[in-house]
Amino acid sequence: MTTILRCALAARWLTALAAGWLACGCSAAKYDDITIETPGTITPATDGVTVVIIQPTARFRSVDIFDGRGQLVAQLHERSHTVVHVPEGPTLLYAALGNDAGTADRLEGTLVAGRVYYATVGPRPGGVALLALNPRSPDGRWSHKAEYLTTTKRVQMDPRLVTRAVNELGDATALLAAGDAYVAKLDAAALAEHSIQETDGY
Repeated sequence: MTTILRCALAARWLTALAAGWLACGCSAAKYDDITIETPGTITPATDGVTVVIIQPTARFRSVDIFDGRGQLVAQLHERSHTVVHVPEGPTLLYAALGNDAGTADRLEGTLVAGRVYYATVGPRPGGVALLALNPRSPDGRWSHKAEYLTTTKRVQMDPRLVTRAVNELGDATALLAAGDAYVAKLDAAALAEHSIQETDGY
């Protein structure tokens, strides 16, 4: 096989690989999914707030969840759900695809310890939508909560890989600012979907 032919075959292989990544909607993140399946039931934390975040229909391969300080607190992989524990009181949560600030969205609320709150992740033009899931959610989404939980796997981040993921994501300041800016432009109806009320917890 000549050198020219080898180069042509290699170029064709790389082109096909790139097309495959684009076709499956994969991002060029520095690291891949770091989640592991977590058996067990969801129980409220007595000394803090429990937030269950579900990706019920979308298949984003790696959705990172950050708290209001920019700390990586969870990750979703394809159709899955995860549990985040936060302190009682005013709460900010952000979702993004890797460290791509342009994909970020934000959810906020004042939450009560001992209760469980719900949110969903789905697609929006240019990024992800992190929305509250409660009886006020449009399109009857709340009625599908049990279905969302039973048809998605429960995951958590692999503790052995969290430090590496945090280092590769880098400073989340720009990501949080982008999520804030996105929410600031929403109308009242859309803003309501990005807000959790105290009484939404069970």
